[in-house]
Amino acid sequence: MINITDNNKSTCCGCTACACVCPKHCITMQEDKEGFKYPSVDKVNCINCGLCEKVCPVINNPKPKTIPKEAYITRNNDSDIVKTSTSGGTVSALCDQIIFEDGIIFGGAFDDNFNVKHTSAETKDELTKFRSSKYVQSDLENTFIKIKKELDSSRLVMFTGTPCQTAGLHNYLRKPYENLIIVDFVCRAVPSPLVWEMHRKELSKKYKSKLVYANFREKTYGYHSANLTMRFANNKKSVENTKTDNMLKSFFSGICSRPSCYSCPFRSAGRVSDLTVFDCWNVTRYVPTLPDDDKGYTAVMIQSAKGKKIFESISDKITKYDADINLLLQTDGKMALQNPKMHPKRKEYFEMLESGAALSKAVKTYIPIKFSRKLAGKTRTILYKTNLLNKLKNLKSKG
Repeated sequence: MINITDNNKSTCCGCTACACVCPKHCITMQEDKEGFKYPSVDKVNCINCGLCEKVCPVINNPKPKTIPKEAYITRNNDSDIVKTSTSGGTVSALCDQIIFEDGIIFGGAFDDNFNVKHTSAETKDELTKFRSSKYVQSDLENTFIKIKKELDSSRLVMFTGTPCQTAGLHNYLRKPYENLIIVDFVCRAVPSPLVWEMHRKELSKKYKSKLVYANFREKTYGYHSANLTMRFANNKKSVENTKTDNMLKSFFSGICSRPSCYSCPFRSAGRVSDLTVFDCWNVTRYVPTLPDDDKGYTAVMIQSAKGKKIFESISDKITKYDADINLLLQTDGKMALQNPKMHPKRKEYFEMLESGAALSKAVKTYIPIKFSRKLAGKTRTILYKTNLLNKLKNLKSKG
């Protein structure tokens, strides 16, 4: 049976495959002091069937495929979708196609309390909840069970998730389904849901109001200067970047990621998915004739024949350009192959949070935000409000 302890948490990615496959329903996902969920086995009711270990993607890692042969730089033709998407809005075009074919999509979204959970969508109006990245590990709950039920009814299903989640789904299903489209994204790591919860509560207290909107990658200042924007019921808001926001600083410093992320076994060019997507930060390196207008593009790697077919079906919804896949993996896609480094003070950081300290105090103690970064952020806000930011961008693009 699966047995996760404090000593081997790095061997569990939290994909829920074991809990979903258990025939006696004696495995539950329990949250630890860092906010991550791990399987807990009811040993009294366990029949030692071994299914939990058979489907575990860490124990039985799906065989990596060879390097994909096709890659593209893409953007949705709908400018409004691009504006509200993390990068180029290509996944939204895929979702549109699935809905058009009477299918169902499963992906990560905020619930009413801004926790990140996997949920489903069956109409175009529901798709907005999937747009924009959520830098938190999503709670899958019984998503795999729901997916299998839909697949067995012959319905077209699309699942989007991290490489470990897609590997977990692949193992849980234990057989291929032609009516399943899997889309994974190049993932840096998954940060703690607890840290995100603490950040929400701290800012709600600071602004004395309830959180009503959150976007980890809002493009107020452009794609290359995306911010975590949080708005509150009293019309106040927090707009901070990766260097000035306590949540983002924690994530990008490598201090609050899930233990398994630092030695992730799923980093590979070839995936069990049908399509792999990621940010395209340096579009002019792959398409020299294409100007970077700071609105965002999506890089796409074709992983299977099914992936190619669904990708080709959205050709009227996107603009695409051929890209050198090896160059992509060396640059914008390098996190597909490269593990993040663990911050040396990670243990102390979480111990401070466990002791009851505010997130802002833990950040100030172990990953302090420089005053110069705060000043630069305020300066950018002033430039944006006076329209000088756009003028500077235009001068840069012409130069």
